Amino acid sequence: MMKTARDRARRGAWAVATLALLAACGDRGGADGAAKGDTAAAGAPRRGGTAVIAEIGDLSRPMPLFFSGAPDGDMMDVMYMALTSQSWENGQAVYRLSDESPMALAWHYEYTGPDSTAMRFRLRSALKWSDGQPITAHDVVWTYQAAADPETASPQSYMTEQIDSVKAENDSTVVIHFKRRYPGMMFDAALNVAPRHVYASTPHDKLGTHPVFSDLTKMVVSGAWMVGTHQRGQAVTLVPNPHFPVRPRLDRIVMRMIPDPQTRIVELLNGTVDFARGIPFDQAPVLQQRQPGLTFGREARRYWEFVAWNAKTVEQFAEPEIRRALGMAIDVSGIMQQLRMGDYAERAAGPYSPIFRDLHDPALRPLAHDPEGARRILDAQGWRDTDNDGIRDKNGKPFRFTLMTNTGNQRRQDVVTILQRQWKEVGIDARIQMYELTTFFNHLTQKRDFQAALGSWGVALDADLTAMWTPEGPYNVIGYGNPEVTAMIERARGQPTAAQANPLWRAAAARIVQDQPYTWLYYYDNTTGISPRLKGTHVTSYGAYARTWEWWVNGGPQRGPAPDSAKGGSR
Repeated sequence: MMKTARDRARRGAWAVATLALLAACGDRGGADGAAKGDTAAAGAPRRGGTAVIAEIGDLSRPMPLFFSGAPDGDMMDVMYMALTSQSWENGQAVYRLSDESPMALAWHYEYTGPDSTAMRFRLRSALKWSDGQPITAHDVVWTYQAAADPETASPQSYMTEQIDSVKAENDSTVVIHFKRRYPGMMFDAALNVAPRHVYASTPHDKLGTHPVFSDLTKMVVSGAWMVGTHQRGQAVTLVPNPHFPVRPRLDRIVMRMIPDPQTRIVELLNGTVDFARGIPFDQAPVLQQRQPGLTFGREARRYWEFVAWNAKTVEQFAEPEIRRALGMAIDVSGIMQQLRMGDYAERAAGPYSPIFRDLHDPALRPLAHDPEGARRILDAQGWRDTDNDGIRDKNGKPFRFTLMTNTGNQRRQDVVTILQRQWKEVGIDARIQMYELTTFFNHLTQKRDFQAALGSWGVALDADLTAMWTPEGPYNVIGYGNPEVTAMIERARGQPTAAQANPLWRAAAARIVQDQPYTWLYYYDNTTGISPRLKGTHVTSYGAYARTWEWWVNGGPQRGPAPDSAKGGSR
């Protein structure tokens, strides 16, 4: 899932969903979509034991300045605090201080300065990084300064665009000065904080290749868990951070990389994993019948699947009508029915998921399936089958492109096959290229050398469309730029209240949809299978890894591979 990430509410990232964004600052509490059968029904929580997670891909750079895809984005909930901890409740973000969540650095905040354009945060005392060094306001200052510097090339840089400066009044008080008052100030103040003493001696342009990314066991963190061992491409063992304010109930969490969905299902049924990400929509009811003790947590409507059209690599994709025709050739409702998505998904019409109470516009209709209309547009654009080979051509060039997606996701493998057939029916030849998750994400977000891509973004739980839909946005992987949209976004960002900004955000979204830079397919839930052995989980629209310090295992033998070297300790 490209979990936007992971977004994600607290840090605003768009993470690649199942590429997974997704996209966070800590606690994702709240009841929205929570899995059933947690501690209230399971008896008294116990200490000790190991939980085994089946993940789709490996960790890469799980650090606040550089996370972008899942599971790196998910690790922000596990490894790093922010000033506040966030959750998603009743269609909006909720911000918690330390009296409600141990993942929040601050115990108090207040608006200050002219027109309340600054926020002062007071940090808890005696907090320490996992190596025993104190966590201070200076770590917050360094993190924001590094994120804002173009030399760092941080995907989180857009969270600093409306910040004038970040200053430490003393070791425990930090003030964020904004350029103006706007509704997203709390959101932008929720960047996960990195340890200054680890990274400050490294030039900003070298941070992305810091030696710690070659040995994640050396990462210094503030959250509940730290990396104890890392077998690249195979498994990560998370062990408790001895300086986290709350002692986790588990001794360790083993995260195994299992890209094949059927293997994840088999291991969940066999009891060799306790928490399996990315369960296919049609499998959850079947699995629950086979093993009634299983529960399924849903990150409800947190993702939207798409086809992205890269006009930088395919000339004809620069024409909006061509993109529209390609989308009209797709029978999205038929795909959803064929793949038995049921109530786990609904047709998508634009960048705002239905979980946005005030931003989702039901009047914005999904693109209609109209293959005859698609043929008429292609004819009008000069793409005709002049040599009768079944493929349209123009000036001697066939309409042919490569559609990229990732392995480890049976749904996507099925969808690309259907898309290929439906485009062939209107005279377009699509070739399929599949990459392992990390490689796919690299081509999509770093190299940006793909032609078209089938993927999904995790919904960033903030109204701001800057990151994906403005020319310099870090998640604008197709180089989309429309001056009208950019102007709307700037106007929306300048409004002092959400009530004033929201009509502008909806108008910008409608204009983006008119351009069809993506073909939106469906909003969907990411589904996690949970064994009856694992208790205390909190899977919601905000994410799957909330409050992992509360997880516990209800008896039974230790599961999965737990290498001797996974015993961990302070690093």
